[in-house]
Amino acid sequence: MQNELVKIDTVIESLNQSLKAHYKWLVDVFRYVAVKDRDVPEITAVSAHDICQFGHWINATLQERPHDKGLMLSIHQRHAETHRICRELVASIVAKDVNLTLFDAFHAELQGLIESIYQYRRHLLQIRTSHDALTGLPLRRILDESFDAQLSDESDGKLFILLLDIDHFKRINDTWGHLVGDGVLRAFAEKLRASTRSYEPVYRYGGEEFIVILKAHSRDEACRTGLRITQAIADHQIRVDQHDIRITVTCGLTPVQQGEPLHKALERADSAMYMGKQSGRNRCMFIDEDLRVVTVGEKKPARGGQIILEAM
Repeated sequence: MQNELVKIDTVIESLNQSLKAHYKWLVDVFRYVAVKDRDVPEITAVSAHDICQFGHWINATLQERPHDKGLMLSIHQRHAETHRICRELVASIVAKDVNLTLFDAFHAELQGLIESIYQYRRHLLQIRTSHDALTGLPLRRILDESFDAQLSDESDGKLFILLLDIDHFKRINDTWGHLVGDGVLRAFAEKLRASTRSYEPVYRYGGEEFIVILKAHSRDEACRTGLRITQAIADHQIRVDQHDIRITVTCGLTPVQQGEPLHKALERADSAMYMGKQSGRNRCMFIDEDLRVVTVGEKKPARGGQIILEAM
């Protein structure tokens, strides 16, 4: 997602530059009507909306950001119509047969174009401000907005919340400084994304706390995933500014019931995680709807890898 945020910044900057060019196009329209000293395809050609610099930006962005197609097509259609009406208006002025209704139509279409551009810009800025600048992960507000839809979709299994907290993170900042701490958070976020499936989103909850929305067909499957992620973090060495740093996490895992508010499920997961901190850290704790908390562990060695739940 970090790369996506950089791309969004680039799109916004290129949009601003293209808009400046379109303001210059309006000046060229006035010059053409007044002087007509040269041919200006960006004004008179049937394909003027594809020829002008803003048209080039629209076509390039449609190719580069297909997931924004709906908003971009709105801009494209408004832009093409603005050029069409402008072409008719200019022709009527040149022919000294001015149709005044074309001025109103041009003004209305230009306003519509501006609004469609602002709508797309707001969309980009909302994405930009809804993601953590340090890790690139979506923030809690994105989870708030999408939680009900995720809860109702059971195509990949039932919903579980995994709340993770990096153990002794303050020691990292105190030992190596906050810049190294930021590097650890970035590397941790990358490892967390790599340890989850594509349909299991990861969020930065705040500070050194993160959330993963897991999908599983059973409690046992969810516990296996929670344990695997916990161990993957513990086995992973992070290198920041010549420092090799190993971190662990304590997790709280809980199922989510249909219709249950997000904050209720998070409260349960937080309680389980707190008990994990109190009992030694570097572990995954499971808490059910009746607030029964157990430690997720591996049975060794005979039945290798089987998940067991040890009551607290």
